[in-house]
Amino acid sequence: IKEITYLHAEGYPGGALKHGPFALIEGENNGKFGATPIVLIVLDDEHASFMKTAAESVRARGAHTIVITDNPAMCENIADEVIPIPTNGPMTALLATIPLQLIAYELAVRKGINPDVPRNLAKAVTVD
Repeated sequence: IKEITYLHAEGYPGGALKHGPFALIEGENNGKFGATPIVLIVLDDEHASFMKTAAESVRARGAHTIVITDNPAMCENIADEVIPIPTNGPMTALLATIPLQLIAYELAVRKGINPDVPRNLAKAVTVD
């Protein structure tokens, strides 16, 4: 998201949200631009309960929660918006990256940025 939209975005493990990022969340009535959008990946796996708790916590602080999930019914009460993905065993987590790429693409287009031509992109990387 940062590279093609020039917007600040951070990825955090669900359990790490308690240690700092909560301070950045602004609710609809507090934020200059509305509620802080938080995108969470909540898969129906052994981490589901932890991620659901994380989603509930950021939503309780006023964030606009967008949940990418392979089990939409599991996320009805924790998400403002749900993006469903298919379940495909160990490949499910990989499938969750596709909506993230589409979100980045759409944000860039809405800002008038060509996502295929990011600024300051080096054509080659050299290692000394």
